[in-house]
Amino acid sequence: MKKLKIGWVGSGFVGQAAHLEHFIRFPEAEVVALAELRSGLREKVSASYNIPKSVPSHKELLANIDCDAVVAVVNRKQTFGVAIDILEAGLHLLTEKPMAQTKEAARQLVEIANDKGVTYSVGFMRRYDNGVRKAKKIIEELRRNQELGKVISVRVFVEAGNDYCGITPRIETREPRLDPGAADIAPHWLPKKFHQEYEMFVNVCSHDINLLRFLISENPLVTAVDYRASGYSYALLDFGEFPGVLEWVMLPDALDQGREGIEVQFEKGKIQLNLPPAFQRNVSSEIVISPYKSTKLGESSESRIQGDYSWSFENSDLAFVEHALKGSKSDHSGQDSLKDFDIIDQIWQKIE
Repeated sequence: MKKLKIGWVGSGFVGQAAHLEHFIRFPEAEVVALAELRSGLREKVSASYNIPKSVPSHKELLANIDCDAVVAVVNRKQTFGVAIDILEAGLHLLTEKPMAQTKEAARQLVEIANDKGVTYSVGFMRRYDNGVRKAKKIIEELRRNQELGKVISVRVFVEAGNDYCGITPRIETREPRLDPGAADIAPHWLPKKFHQEYEMFVNVCSHDINLLRFLISENPLVTAVDYRASGYSYALLDFGEFPGVLEWVMLPDALDQGREGIEVQFEKGKIQLNLPPAFQRNVSSEIVISPYKSTKLGESSESRIQGDYSWSFENSDLAFVEHALKGSKSDHSGQDSLKDFDIIDQIWQKIE
């Protein structure tokens, strides 16, 4: 069986704990080289994971290492610059989210990936949460058979707090993080006073916007926004046949634990999807089905469905490998993720 030869860029906390440990174990993949700016960290990680070659930069990796694909987990201000070089080299690519800081930059990456005919994936791992995938099938089936009637509303919410649950960095050094340099962190049409808030919104809420699109399979229009930088904010969404709402709050110092979920309200009941902390290993989302009265699904009491003991990070990483070997698009493709910016920019145009 052919193995996917992978060049690795970046070996910080998320790169190691959420991704590298999986790729090292996958029988379908082989990590052939590591690019890391910090020399001490580069030496320790390459030795610990038995990576045969190491270089100080992604440019040197592209120039000197024979590989089929690259996984790049770097500072989000660096992601676009690293990604564009890798895609231009004609290599399959997986990056963490967000794929870029602005819609225009994201579009450039997608156009290059399409032109080169490579698999380009973005780390929206929630799509590979076993509970999420079960919920998608349930929602689609209920919309077809209307056992709970028609959908009358959708709510997605995120309370941004600490989600580093049950996970620790494997290898660290005392080397300072290098300054990634200047980068566009927001679109030029947005007033500068909003740039830092926009960047945080994209980093946190793009996950939930992407997941909403995955579950509902429709892209809503944003009709109104009530924005409170220091409290809860709301975006009203129009799916045509029913409305929706995105609710978010950025209070990481006040919230020890983050909370995320989606509720789909039907005429005769609702489905609630409770997401686990992103970094909690081997715990999938919980689905709660609540009919309002006796139906074929049961009495009015709740029924709960738990996903299996797998980790969405590992599932999504394996999906990238499988699609890269086939040269096909994954469920978390950059081409699909570009659509998130349509909603993101609608929200911030209302705020602006």
